[in-house]
Amino acid sequence: MRMEFYSRFVAPCIMFIVLLVSGQQGYVVCKAYQRAADNLDGAEPAPRPARAAQAFTLFQPAAAQNNAASETKKPLVAEVEGIVSSDEPWLSFAMIKTSAGQQSYREGEALAGYDDTWIEAINRDSVVVHYGGATQTLALKKPDYFKGVTGAEPQSAAPKRSSLESLHLDDYLVLKPYIREGHLAGYKINPKNASDFFNHSGLEKNDVVVRINAADMTQDQQAKNIIANWSKMREAQIVVRRNTHLENIRINVLNNE
Repeated sequence: MRMEFYSRFVAPCIMFIVLLVSGQQGYVVCKAYQRAADNLDGAEPAPRPARAAQAFTLFQPAAAQNNAASETKKPLVAEVEGIVSSDEPWLSFAMIKTSAGQQSYREGEALAGYDDTWIEAINRDSVVVHYGGATQTLALKKPDYFKGVTGAEPQSAAPKRSSLESLHLDDYLVLKPYIREGHLAGYKINPKNASDFFNHSGLEKNDVVVRINAADMTQDQQAKNIIANWSKMREAQIVVRRNTHLENIRINVLNNE
């Protein structure tokens, strides 16, 4: 009896109320939509942004050309100061002076101060350098006296003095201590310059001086006294050890004339 009453009276009432509320919500939504549509119909359309006018040309420059200037490669500045040439290329080397300084180079070595630059070949009087995708030939720099410069001439190996009285033994001969088995065994005597004084005096290579005048050159103190006066002496009687025997030689600066 209760279920029948619910089905016949209560349920229909609930459905009616739900339909009434839904219709009210639908009416509100429709009114809001209509109001928004009316506002849009009365508004003027927003103007579209105008595109910048661009003149058309058949050939236009590339942007990259306007923004970046071509990089200029600095010129090669180098001087060949000297060359030691050999039939074997790997034995040859050249002295080259650049802004980075002077140093020796062999074939294949990079040139200091420049990028992508190396020595391609070393000839007797020139050096071929690979630079900037091409080869350049650097000629050997000649001394000033080969160029005809006034007043320039090769320096003489022999000392130039105004008179013979100003010449002394140290102008031609050099004494160097000779140590054997930890002890002073004398002094090696060698030429100081390219003059013929050494050979004309009877001296030979590898001679060891063991006595000068009365001084024993194997004794430290006596040897020091001679060395201290060597630049003032113009002549001397010396004894040299040559191979296994001794030789007596008299040297005098006048023998150079």
